[in-house]
Amino acid sequence: MTATLVSLTNAWFDDHLYRFLERLQDNFHRRALDSRDDSEQQALLNQQQRIRSGQDEAYRQFTRQLQQKINGATPYIPGYHPKLDLLMQRCDQQQNPQLSERASRLCRAISPMSILAGFQQLTDPLKIDSQHLSQSLTLFNVLVMREIQQLYDSLLNQLPDSGDEQSGGLDGWIAHIERQLNQQNLTAQQRALNEARLARLRSRHSGAPASRSQETLSDQQLLREAAAIFTRCRLNRQQQFPPRMLASLNTLQTLVSGVALQERRLFLNPLHPARQLSQQLVSGSLRWQQADPLLQEEFESALHRIVRKLRNSELNSEAFTAQQADVDHCCQQLVQSAKLNDRRRLHLEAGKRRVTRLRRKVHTLIDQKTHGVNLPASVDNLLYGPMTSILLYHWLRNGSNSDALRRNLGLVDDILWYIKPHREWALMRRAKAMGSDIEQRLLDGLKRVNVDDSSARTLIDELHQLRLIASGLSGISGQGDRH
Repeated sequence: MTATLVSLTNAWFDDHLYRFLERLQDNFHRRALDSRDDSEQQALLNQQQRIRSGQDEAYRQFTRQLQQKINGATPYIPGYHPKLDLLMQRCDQQQNPQLSERASRLCRAISPMSILAGFQQLTDPLKIDSQHLSQSLTLFNVLVMREIQQLYDSLLNQLPDSGDEQSGGLDGWIAHIERQLNQQNLTAQQRALNEARLARLRSRHSGAPASRSQETLSDQQLLREAAAIFTRCRLNRQQQFPPRMLASLNTLQTLVSGVALQERRLFLNPLHPARQLSQQLVSGSLRWQQADPLLQEEFESALHRIVRKLRNSELNSEAFTAQQADVDHCCQQLVQSAKLNDRRRLHLEAGKRRVTRLRRKVHTLIDQKTHGVNLPASVDNLLYGPMTSILLYHWLRNGSNSDALRRNLGLVDDILWYIKPHREWALMRRAKAMGSDIEQRLLDGLKRVNVDDSSARTLIDELHQLRLIASGLSGISGQGDRH
């Protein structure tokens, strides 16, 4: 649960912090364009350049401070924010001291006062002049502080919204624990404790006795009880396990079923060693696909080795307990690798979202240049395809106010002018003379975004054809071609 809350927090700040930094740059750029004072305009452009140069370091410093606060020792004090108070209350209701302690540090780290103080970590690397601090802080308040309640709501949705267990909220708690048991990052002990608690809550809900240890179950019921541990593997259709791993899991289920028939009453306890070990191996198997290939092989081999030792041992609780250390080792390595890859995936997705936002901005710029122009299909595909990639490349690499981006935005204007019919001789000759320059600039840009030579040459040929068509429409194309 704590890992889920922290992961959601990191993803939220990853998205909103980059959004703030992008908007801050655009703000100074827009003000510079509107300014009629040359010195003021240059100062604003310099400030934008400093923000662009320091945005990555500002992001690193902010997130580093956030993680230090989350892992620090300062607890949350009620009163910072009503939704954080409610979040702490729901964590406390789970009667899990470790969760309450870590959630308390998380709530303190993401409290409005703490995040507002984090703005100070941004000012130094961004080198914001004192005269611009107020405006920058206002934008931070609008894009981060006002929207942080969305993060609080997202965190609250991970916890049950029912009241106290004693006040008729059993349905909510049962549903919540069932959701927890579907999570992949629970340890064997956490899963066993949650199962035990779920059994107690269900018994209270139905009015039946809480303990199942006195129940008399048939062989068929015991076999179903053992098979339920492995059901998650079969229900998850996305997992593609190798044959040896599937064989090991099937053999393990057979061994656990044998223990269930031998230790009939003890096996019904969720803390039984066979149940815990099996749950842990099943949970590890469900994370197998997200781990690194080397650890996948190690886990597969370790699972095969553990099951073979169990098969060669006398089937009882002690045999499973003896394998617990090996199970811990192989599962922890695999799960840690999967979690690391999850974090990498989240950062990659955040980067993709940023590129998507910038791509929309580039399309807006092209829309402004092509407004009211009836574009041929090939030019439309060029501008909103490869040309967009070229502009996006220079935006990401050099910034929104860079000479490289301006030159390539100028190339868009040149292409539109190049394929336009011209009625005057001088304009006609100029358009014809531009051909080689446009061709070379476009080829250089296409090469930067990895367009292959054949496709690049096709685009150039299409532009030539459009120029010839425009020459024919001008009425003086014949003279122009002769000269």
